Amino acid sequence: MLDNFIQVGKTIKMEIDLIPVLSFKGIIEKLEKDTFIVKIHGQYAQKEPQIVKCTISNSTKTRVCIFETIIRNGNNNMLLLDTPNKENIKVTQRREYIRVPIDKEVSCYLIEINDRRIESDKIFPAIVKDISGGGVLLNSTLSFPIGTILVFEIELDDVKFLLTSKVLRNLESDEDGTRNLGCQFIGIDNGYRQKIIAYCNKQQLILKRRSGVIAYT
Repeated sequence: MLDNFIQVGKTIKMEIDLIPVLSFKGIIEKLEKDTFIVKIHGQYAQKEPQIVKCTISNSTKTRVCIFETIIRNGNNNMLLLDTPNKENIKVTQRREYIRVPIDKEVSCYLIEINDRRIESDKIFPAIVKDISGGGVLLNSTLSFPIGTILVFEIELDDVKFLLTSKVLRNLESDEDGTRNLGCQFIGIDNGYRQKIIAYCNKQQLILKRRSGVIAYT
């Protein structure tokens, strides 16, 4: 499994649990029997062995390998890390788009339910709990079957978006018994999508700054 991720030329992101969190990236330069060498952008000043959390994506960036290991030593921009044991790594599916919390009220129009077109001006209120370039999580007091298509308008940074989405998941909220509807955008204009992605990137950076996480690129 590790052979698919720990390879020469791979980009690796590393985080050290300090205050604030130290985050930096590098390129895997060399593989040895029990260690590997990473060339980072910048210099590493820590002299003692240090626990570090590492993240490596596969070639298509759809899966992510996450593990903790130890930086044994560093010489300017070259770091020597222990190769982790297979039981200490986790491989997860990566979201295609960054998702950020938002908590905005919207009014939704039903377009299609149970494969039947709806011709009605009735709306139902919902709250957009998070958003990404691919879709939203809606919280509603109403429950709708998988495949339901709805339309709503939302304003992000003074720009209004009219979005059509399809319900892919319908789960009961642990908090109050309302429904959390995982929705995917359909028929979205690429310009709209890029603006939403830019908004999410901006919000993620704001959240990182508030939490004290500093990223070095």
